[in-house]
Amino acid sequence: MALPRAQPAEVLRSWQKDDLYEKQLAESLSRLLSARNVSKAIPLSNLIYRSLTTLQDLQTLGEEYSGIVQVDETYNKLPSHWSRLLSILLSIFGENITRVILQSAEKRVQQDPSLTVEAQNVFLITFKTLSSIIPQIQSIHRGIAYISGGPLQIGKTVAGIDYVHVRPAAAAYYAHLRLLGVVTLLHALVSCGQSLYRAKAHMEQMREVPNEVDSSKSCVACLEEIIQPCVLPCGHIFCLQCSYGALETCALCRSPFTKNCVVPLMNYFPESS
Repeated sequence: MALPRAQPAEVLRSWQKDDLYEKQLAESLSRLLSARNVSKAIPLSNLIYRSLTTLQDLQTLGEEYSGIVQVDETYNKLPSHWSRLLSILLSIFGENITRVILQSAEKRVQQDPSLTVEAQNVFLITFKTLSSIIPQIQSIHRGIAYISGGPLQIGKTVAGIDYVHVRPAAAAYYAHLRLLGVVTLLHALVSCGQSLYRAKAHMEQMREVPNEVDSSKSCVACLEEIIQPCVLPCGHIFCLQCSYGALETCALCRSPFTKNCVVPLMNYFPESS
């Protein structure tokens, strides 16, 4: 007989407790790590905490506190070992893996001579837009979980893991949590819509003038406002971060350049198109 599905409030309470313990563990680990590796304390603490609980078929401290247990899609069996491992890896490293894949795809597009300049620009803007809306995608998933229930982490949803009660819930469904879910969902959808609109506008702009110096106030590489403009040997203008950062070829005409050939522009004020 399947157990009742856990309420969103109980799942949220469990996640908050586990997040607190993971942060305490990360703080302890940061004292043992060198200054160069302090940034690794958080993912390392999450991996240790989940490996000693979820991966061992044990409840986390947060799940025990809230009286919930992870189950598979049938709601009457514990998740398989591989499902739990997949959920842990995706929850901890999923965002970084996604960004690495998108960055790798950008480099391949930039180095592919068979693509036209217009096609390369479309692909690059698409990849950058996808990278920028990753937090909004996470917020959309979290908003849906607040409204209809389920795990807050995308990794658990992908792995087919959900929660059930093992004891009577301490409180019924909280109406304010549903309201929070609606607000979170609407905010994330609006943010995604704005990012997609800006990407579409830049694609249309680059189709109109693919090989001319951009006269707008935004950098066509990062889609941000040009605060410190720099000109490349080909004559196209980008922001300082892109010129001295990831760019190795011009994002408009694909002409290769070296960093020592980039010229910062002083007292340059681009006119609005």
